[in-house]
Amino acid sequence: MRIRILCLAASALLAASPLAARADSYTFTISTSPTNTTPGTTFVVSGTLSGTLNLSDPSNPAIDLTSITGAGQGYTFTGVVPLGSNPGFAYDNLVFTNPNAVHVDALGDLLTLSSPIGTSLAHVYNNGTYHVDVFDPNDPVDITPFAIDSFILTPTPSAVPEPSSWLLLATGILALATAAATRKLAPRAQ
Repeated sequence: MRIRILCLAASALLAASPLAARADSYTFTISTSPTNTTPGTTFVVSGTLSGTLNLSDPSNPAIDLTSITGAGQGYTFTGVVPLGSNPGFAYDNLVFTNPNAVHVDALGDLLTLSSPIGTSLAHVYNNGTYHVDVFDPNDPVDITPFAIDSFILTPTPSAVPEPSSWLLLATGILALATAAATRKLAPRAQ
C-alpha cells in the first residue's frame, strides 16, 4: 500500500510541476547618453522588471512586460503602459531574455517615468541601436531623446522550484518506491 501511495505522490508532483516555469523577474540597468545637446541629461536607472513568459519564438524567449520599478539620478520608472491604451504609440512591451539578445525590438516598451520635467512617457526601443525617448505629456512635441549605452538584464532567482527541481524530487520518490517494492518482493534468507 505504501508503494502505491509513493507512486501516486510522485505522479501528482510530475503532473503539477510547472514544466514551462522560467524566472519571470529580472534586474536591469540602463545607462544613457544624450542624443541632443542639452547638458546633464544622461541617466543611469537600475531596478526590476517582470512579466509573463512568451514563447511565440522559442529560439528567442521573451516576457510580456507587466511591471517595472527602477530609479536613478532623478528618473524613476513607475509602470508599464498596457497594450492598446495609448494609440499614439506602436509598442509591444516585449523584453527578450537571452543574455546576448537585443532586449527590446523596434516596437519596444512604453513606460511611465517620473523625471525632472514631471510625469512622462518613456519609449524604450531598438531600431538598430537602443534608444529611450522621453515625452512630456503636457507638450507631446517635446521629446528628449537618449541613446542607451548599455542595457543589462539579469534573471532574479525564482521563488518557485524550477522544473529540474521538481523532476529530481519525483525521481527520488520513485527510486524509494522501487527500492521498497524490491525489498518486499525479494525472498528472505532463512
